[in-house]
Amino acid sequence: MFFDVLFFIYALVYLPYLLLTGRWYKGYGLRFGSFTDALKARLSSASTIWIHAVSVGEVMAVVTLVEEMKSRWPTYTLVVTTTTKTGYQLAQSKLRQTAVVIPSPLDFSFVAASFLRLIKPKVYIAVETEIWPNLFNCLSRHGIPIIIINGRISDVSYGRYKAIKFLLKRVLEKVSLFCMQTDRDVRRMVELGAPQDKVFTVGNIKFDDLPSDSTMSFPSRHGGIIGNPEYTSSRSPTNAFGDDRIWVAGSTHPGEEEIVLDVYGKMIKEHSQWHLIIAPRHVERTAEIVRLVEKKGLSAIKLSDSGWPRQGQDPLLGSSVVVVDTIGHLRSLYARSSLVFVGKSLCVGGGHNIIEPAFYAKPIIIGPHMDNFRDIAALFKTQGALIQVKDSMEFEQQVKRLMTDEFLRTQLGEKAYGVVKANQGAGARILKMLEKWLL
Repeated sequence: MFFDVLFFIYALVYLPYLLLTGRWYKGYGLRFGSFTDALKARLSSASTIWIHAVSVGEVMAVVTLVEEMKSRWPTYTLVVTTTTKTGYQLAQSKLRQTAVVIPSPLDFSFVAASFLRLIKPKVYIAVETEIWPNLFNCLSRHGIPIIIINGRISDVSYGRYKAIKFLLKRVLEKVSLFCMQTDRDVRRMVELGAPQDKVFTVGNIKFDDLPSDSTMSFPSRHGGIIGNPEYTSSRSPTNAFGDDRIWVAGSTHPGEEEIVLDVYGKMIKEHSQWHLIIAPRHVERTAEIVRLVEKKGLSAIKLSDSGWPRQGQDPLLGSSVVVVDTIGHLRSLYARSSLVFVGKSLCVGGGHNIIEPAFYAKPIIIGPHMDNFRDIAALFKTQGALIQVKDSMEFEQQVKRLMTDEFLRTQLGEKAYGVVKANQGAGARILKMLEKWLL
């Protein structure tokens, strides 16, 4: 009852916010436990595994893992729940052939109970540190194992969790297994009240959710292509489109687009072969960014209007700045890039995933604010596999340096790819640990 009251207060603010910001989506009613007859029939006799992935990043992280689970345990129906509109759309796009994709329950006890009656899971798996007290209580009462995978606790989250440790400890004790990314995450989880014998360092599955080498082409030291010649998405950072170069600013947040555009506007006066693609973290900001591009005296085109992707064609070049207004394409754009800036690191805190562009052997530049990916960023930095700047002035200097130094771009890209390959394997370890409940 206590957690129901807390979540009700939260919902009074959160639900109007969704409506006002356009983040309410078709099917959202399912989050209240209002299920269609077709969905009920589909799951009525199924033995299920329930995987919860909040948003885009979590969905992308588990695509390969979910597919491997389906292959390894084909008798189970996989149910993937998501919280955000973009996460739901991406999961529908990536996993509809593998899993039943539905919105996640609002964390009221009566809603959690209705989801449990619908899904009847053999095991519940939460991606990263998603803690829902009423849902966890309901799962625990029915003896359903709760597994947290790819768990992490950022500095901000850790401070918040410590403030409610007296409440959180009772919830964490209900979790059967914690698969954490780093030793520091393990220590923090135990300090917050998780049973020590249930918490393990497993690694980060984002290093695993990437194309296999057998279907990829990689840049060699000398700029040629190694691997499958039919696959052209992973082009050399030094030879992407003849003399043309692509700079992708990915997962950007307010304030960062303006800095990127200012730098780009200066650079193209001397380096006209460079072209810019801006992929905002929230595509609903597209119109705002298009206006900003035009305000800077540049022309803009939305990705959906560019004609891409089409077989054998890369219509991303020209004088216009491309603004990405669709989801699910960032990985392909990283693969076509010659230089990558990963956002939420220059103006606002947190950072975003640098593993995807690293896998494609791309030179990466980030800002100073990588709190949510601090361990990953530090791993790349110790290997000289990316450039991190302290402010917008240094950002401009380093972008200019990267645009003009082909050897540096290639060297950074090769090192970044090496870091990714050296840290893969978390997915296999998680699957092995899940056997206890699924065999």
